[in-house]
Amino acid sequence: MDPTILARLLAPAFLAEHMARQPACHLALQGATLRSATPREIDAPGYLSDLTGVVLDWGDAVAGVPARAVLKVSHPGFGQPELPFYETIAARLASPVIPRFYAGGVDEATGRTWLLMEDLSESHQRPSEAPLPPTLARNAQIVEALARFHAAGRDAGQAPGTGGTTLWERLRASDWQDGAWQRLQAQAGDALDERTRGMYAQFLRGFAALVERADRLSQRTWVHGDAHVWNWMVPREGNAAGVAKLIDWDGWHLGVGVWDLSYMMAVQWDRSVRARFEMPLLDRYHAALVASGVGDYSRETLQQDYRLAVLLHLRTPLARFARGMSAYVWWPQIGRVADAVEDLGCLDLMG
Repeated sequence: MDPTILARLLAPAFLAEHMARQPACHLALQGATLRSATPREIDAPGYLSDLTGVVLDWGDAVAGVPARAVLKVSHPGFGQPELPFYETIAARLASPVIPRFYAGGVDEATGRTWLLMEDLSESHQRPSEAPLPPTLARNAQIVEALARFHAAGRDAGQAPGTGGTTLWERLRASDWQDGAWQRLQAQAGDALDERTRGMYAQFLRGFAALVERADRLSQRTWVHGDAHVWNWMVPREGNAAGVAKLIDWDGWHLGVGVWDLSYMMAVQWDRSVRARFEMPLLDRYHAALVASGVGDYSRETLQQDYRLAVLLHLRTPLARFARGMSAYVWWPQIGRVADAVEDLGCLDLMG
């Protein structure tokens, strides 16, 4: 990370002032003086951000103040939505699935968004080394934690003043799809099979009706928007009381829980893995919803909603192509989500 940015953001007076603004830190900091904030290397590579560990020296021991944290500084043009998420949604939900947030802001000199957050390195670990899918047991920890977050967000999703966009606004702003699909077909040539061509043709013709059907779904809540398994940290062995933590909240919005679930499994996993894990994990997700107090959502309704979300995720690799992302991202995702649409009979939902 740029040492000049570190010098600004880790200046003790500056950092302590920002930490004191956060309700979670304010009481704990009463009478505490931050003597130093020293960067340290951590094994946390950032894709669209720079990350470093931070050692916080408060002098005399003060209960409740963090001794270690992680500083995340987003790359220019990225990361802006994450700060209001932590300052508004996370503060209202107080969900254990969300890492603790200590401070944040925008670096005046560069315009880059920065966050000071909980250091999970001792209590948690990555569920697997990407792109290797995690074990079924670790995936179960993840979907159960996701259900807890979605259950906590049901009522808060209707709270005024929380801002953010919605899934339905995003879907309706899709007039670029037809042109992008034509360009993608031209680029892929005969590597794109007839099954997938026909599937997308039917999907694009009926897209508007699918969005209206999605707008009638119940169980609205806050969703992460990029909840693939490698945006999770799972408890280390011995951390029996720990819960899986979800990081990188750049894409949060109001939606439905099946949107996160279908993105995690149908868009990211090859058919063989999904075929073995998908239904057991949907069962675990539903059981965790019920345990979290969601009593008006049957397993059968979840299955139908999940199928609709999978079908709508045909849009996801197309959007990534349209944004100019690497074919390493969108090309395998087209095949994965097409397989899921076929396996789950999602086209039957188009009537």
